[in-house]
Amino acid sequence: MKLYHDTKQAHAHCIVCGNNENNPDTLQLAFTQDTDGKVTAPFQVTSRHQGYTGLLHGGLTSTLLDAAMTHCLFTQGIQALTAELTVRFIAPIQTGQLIMVTARLIGQRRGIYQLEALISQGQQLLARGTAKFIEPKSKDMNNPV
Repeated sequence: MKLYHDTKQAHAHCIVCGNNENNPDTLQLAFTQDTDGKVTAPFQVTSRHQGYTGLLHGGLTSTLLDAAMTHCLFTQGIQALTAELTVRFIAPIQTGQLIMVTARLIGQRRGIYQLEALISQGQQLLARGTAKFIEPKSKDMNNPV
Protein backbone atom coordinates (compact mmCIF):
# COMPACT_ATOMS: atom_id res chain seq x y z
CA MET A 1 0.00 0.00 0.00
CA LYS A 2 3.04 2.28 0.41
CA LEU A 3 3.39 2.48 -3.38
CA TYR A 4 -0.16 3.84 -3.69
CA HIS A 5 0.31 6.28 -0.81
CA ASP A 6 3.61 7.60 -2.21
CA THR A 7 2.29 8.01 -5.74
CA LYS A 8 -0.87 9.74 -4.50
CA GLN A 9 1.20 12.47 -2.83
CA ALA A 10 1.26 14.33 -6.16
CA HIS A 11 -2.51 14.76 -5.68
CA ALA A 12 -2.47 16.28 -2.20
CA HIS A 13 -4.41 19.36 -3.42
CA CYS A 14 -6.84 17.50 -5.69
CA ILE A 15 -10.44 18.74 -5.89
CA VAL A 16 -11.63 15.11 -5.81
CA CYS A 17 -9.31 13.21 -3.45
CA GLY A 18 -7.33 15.85 -1.60
CA ASN A 19 -7.70 16.61 2.09
CA ASN A 20 -9.32 19.66 3.67
CA GLU A 21 -5.99 21.00 4.93
CA ASN A 22 -4.70 21.37 1.36
CA ASN A 23 -7.99 22.13 -0.39
CA PRO A 24 -11.10 23.20 1.53
CA ASP A 25 -13.28 22.46 -1.54
CA THR A 26 -12.21 18.83 -1.98
CA LEU A 27 -14.80 16.07 -2.33
CA GLN A 28 -12.51 13.84 -0.22
CA LEU A 29 -13.11 10.63 -2.16
CA ALA A 30 -11.24 7.70 -0.65
CA PHE A 31 -10.48 4.91 -3.10
CA THR A 32 -9.81 1.33 -2.07
CA GLN A 33 -8.15 -1.32 -4.19
CA ASP A 34 -9.66 -4.75 -4.85
CA THR A 35 -7.55 -7.88 -5.23
CA ASP A 36 -7.96 -7.71 -9.02
CA GLY A 37 -6.50 -4.16 -9.21
CA LYS A 38 -9.83 -2.35 -9.53
CA VAL A 39 -10.38 0.75 -7.38
CA THR A 40 -13.68 1.77 -5.82
CA ALA A 41 -14.98 4.77 -3.88
CA PRO A 42 -18.44 5.68 -2.60
CA PHE A 43 -19.76 9.18 -3.27
CA GLN A 44 -22.81 10.82 -1.72
CA VAL A 45 -24.43 13.14 -4.29
CA THR A 46 -25.79 16.26 -2.61
CA SER A 47 -27.50 19.42 -3.81
CA ARG A 48 -24.03 21.09 -3.87
CA HIS A 49 -23.15 18.83 -6.81
CA GLN A 50 -26.12 19.52 -9.06
CA GLY A 51 -26.34 21.02 -12.51
CA TYR A 52 -29.99 20.72 -13.47
CA THR A 53 -32.18 20.79 -10.37
CA GLY A 54 -31.93 17.47 -8.59
CA LEU A 55 -29.30 15.98 -10.92
CA LEU A 56 -25.53 15.55 -10.64
CA HIS A 57 -23.70 17.98 -12.94
CA GLY A 58 -22.35 16.19 -16.03
CA GLY A 59 -18.93 17.78 -15.61
CA LEU A 60 -18.70 16.37 -12.12
CA THR A 61 -19.74 12.94 -13.43
CA SER A 62 -16.81 13.15 -15.85
CA THR A 63 -14.49 14.34 -13.08
CA LEU A 64 -15.41 11.39 -10.83
CA LEU A 65 -14.73 8.91 -13.65
CA ASP A 66 -11.39 10.56 -14.46
CA ALA A 67 -10.33 10.56 -10.80
CA ALA A 68 -11.11 6.87 -10.42
CA MET A 69 -8.96 6.01 -13.42
CA THR A 70 -6.13 8.17 -12.05
CA HIS A 71 -6.28 6.30 -8.74
CA CYS A 72 -6.26 2.98 -10.55
CA LEU A 73 -2.89 3.98 -12.01
CA PHE A 74 -1.68 5.23 -8.61
CA THR A 75 -2.15 1.72 -7.19
CA GLN A 76 0.50 0.57 -9.65
CA GLY A 77 2.86 3.45 -8.89
CA ILE A 78 2.06 5.21 -12.16
CA GLN A 79 1.57 8.97 -12.46
CA ALA A 80 0.07 9.81 -15.83
CA LEU A 81 -2.03 12.57 -17.36
CA THR A 82 -5.40 12.19 -19.07
CA ALA A 83 -4.89 12.48 -22.82
CA GLU A 84 -8.38 11.47 -23.96
CA LEU A 85 -11.63 10.95 -22.06
CA THR A 86 -14.92 9.64 -23.42
CA VAL A 87 -18.00 9.63 -21.22
CA ARG A 88 -21.30 7.88 -21.84
CA PHE A 89 -24.12 9.22 -19.66
CA ILE A 90 -26.48 6.27 -19.31
CA ALA A 91 -29.03 7.43 -16.72
CA PRO A 92 -29.51 10.63 -14.73
CA ILE A 93 -27.75 10.65 -11.36
CA GLN A 94 -30.04 12.16 -8.77
CA THR A 95 -29.06 14.15 -5.72
CA GLY A 96 -29.43 12.16 -2.53
CA GLN A 97 -28.00 9.00 -4.11
CA LEU A 98 -25.01 7.12 -2.77
CA ILE A 99 -23.13 6.04 -5.88
CA MET A 100 -20.07 3.86 -6.40
CA VAL A 101 -17.24 4.95 -8.67
CA THR A 102 -14.96 2.15 -9.93
CA ALA A 103 -12.09 1.92 -12.40
CA ARG A 104 -9.82 -0.69 -13.90
CA LEU A 105 -6.86 -0.81 -16.23
CA ILE A 106 -7.80 -2.50 -19.51
CA GLY A 107 -4.56 -2.18 -21.47
CA GLN A 108 -1.19 -0.52 -21.80
CA ARG A 109 1.42 -0.02 -24.46
CA ARG A 110 4.56 2.14 -24.52
CA GLY A 111 3.58 4.52 -21.71
CA ILE A 112 -0.04 4.81 -22.85
CA TYR A 113 -2.62 3.37 -20.47
CA GLN A 114 -6.23 2.54 -21.37
CA LEU A 115 -8.73 2.53 -18.54
CA GLU A 116 -12.44 2.14 -17.93
CA ALA A 117 -14.49 3.65 -15.10
CA LEU A 118 -18.10 3.13 -14.07
CA ILE A 119 -20.58 4.94 -11.87
CA SER A 120 -23.35 2.78 -10.50
CA GLN A 121 -25.98 2.58 -7.81
CA GLY A 122 -26.66 -0.98 -6.80
CA GLN A 123 -26.95 -2.98 -10.01
CA GLN A 124 -27.83 0.05 -12.16
CA LEU A 125 -25.08 1.47 -14.37
CA LEU A 126 -25.38 5.27 -14.53
CA ALA A 127 -22.27 6.40 -16.43
CA ARG A 128 -19.25 4.87 -18.13
CA GLY A 129 -15.95 6.46 -19.05
CA THR A 130 -12.98 5.28 -21.05
CA ALA A 131 -9.70 7.11 -21.24
CA LYS A 132 -6.12 7.08 -22.42
CA PHE A 133 -3.49 8.29 -19.99
CA ILE A 134 0.08 9.15 -20.95
CA GLU A 135 3.12 9.24 -18.70
CA PRO A 136 4.71 12.69 -18.99
CA LYS A 137 8.25 13.00 -20.34
CA SER A 138 9.38 14.39 -17.01
CA LYS A 139 8.60 12.49 -13.80
CA ASP A 140 8.05 15.85 -12.08
CA MET A 141 4.24 16.27 -12.13
CA ASN A 142 4.66 19.96 -11.27
CA ASN A 143 6.47 20.38 -14.59
CA PRO A 144 5.28 17.47 -16.81
CA VAL A 145 6.79 18.61 -20.14
